[in-house]
Amino acid sequence: MKTLKLMLAAIALLFISIAANAAVKSAKNEPTQSDVVNMYINAIKTGTTADITKRLNDDMQFNLKRGENVNTLNKTQLLDYLQNNTVANAVVSTTTTVLTDDGNTARVKVEFKYDGYIRVDEITLSKSSGWRIANVDSIFS
Repeated sequence: MKTLKLMLAAIALLFISIAANAAVKSAKNEPTQSDVVNMYINAIKTGTTADITKRLNDDMQFNLKRGENVNTLNKTQLLDYLQNNTVANAVVSTTTTVLTDDGNTARVKVEFKYDGYIRVDEITLSKSSGWRIANVDSIFS
């Protein structure tokens, strides 16, 4: 009888711990704002878009200004551009500056310094279900 009581107590404790564990939601390991910016920088440098694809809003815009010409790309066009227009083995250094950040939206400036020219991208990020890139304005000088 004593063994039966111990087994029932152990089973009850097991059910309680399982129920308590199920009630606690596991925190998703969502990338931080800095992680998303670094994914973007990596995509620009290498043309690798696997990480950045999930971090671009579906309705995002990429505005590319070269001289007087401005080209606007959507998400699909940007991913295609990154995969097909990356300079192989380019020597590039980057500088990142947070322009604004209120916890839900942020604007980050990234300078890509190549040999002979500089590219400045201003990235607008929004946080709805994790940090996502909403808009990029890119200027070559």
